[in-house]
Amino acid sequence: MRAADYFDAIRRLPIGALSDITAGEPCVVLSPHPDDESLGAGGLIAAACDAGQRVEVVLITDGGASHPNSPSYPRQRLIELRRAELEQAAALLGLPPDHVHRLGLPDTQAPTEGPPFDAAVNAIAAVCARAAAKSLLVTWDGDPHCDHQATARIAEAVCRRHPEITLWAFPIWGWHLDPAEPLHRPAPEGLRLDISAQQARKRAAIDAHASQMTDLIGDDPDGFRFTEQTLAPFVGRYEHYLRVPR
Repeated sequence: MRAADYFDAIRRLPIGALSDITAGEPCVVLSPHPDDESLGAGGLIAAACDAGQRVEVVLITDGGASHPNSPSYPRQRLIELRRAELEQAAALLGLPPDHVHRLGLPDTQAPTEGPPFDAAVNAIAAVCARAAAKSLLVTWDGDPHCDHQATARIAEAVCRRHPEITLWAFPIWGWHLDPAEPLHRPAPEGLRLDISAQQARKRAAIDAHASQMTDLIGDDPDGFRFTEQTLAPFVGRYEHYLRVPR
């Protein structure tokens, strides 16, 4: 199946309700970088908060590699900026400050094995246990970014340990795969979530990540910035959640 066909199928997934994903129970969202939580699951987070459901967000990396050559935002200042942006975005979505957790791993270095991987699994499993989470949401393992793929592996390990937790994935960079790229995967299964009522708040949360969405950091020609094209999959009426087989 080509990437174009796979993502056309995702766009045609049946529409479901929030309860179809979370069962009305607490959930945990894993964000490889500050902004993935808002881009991929901001509507769901806001809807769950509106419904009085407990939501926890775990940030995996510190985001400190997005502008590696900026004189005005050296690494530590950039990390602090992106931490503040996440806090603002979370508040806009309705998350209490103590429901946002940070593993603090270096950007581009989320682990896939060894003691650092085990430590990440343990930390996230502990968050899930404290929240009594019944669903875990994570970036799609086909996203062409090492941190997204590592975070997906971590989530799978958590769910192997806790089979009572349902695992869902949301694409981020997968939306921008070469349409002709072959994907050796079964047809996607999952749901579209109508976030019309939360759409404006989601966009505000995305915009809170100003270092990624604007020219706030303008002194690094290699710095990352979203464009209208790369942002387009995340500002529409629906979010897309893929059921990860166990």
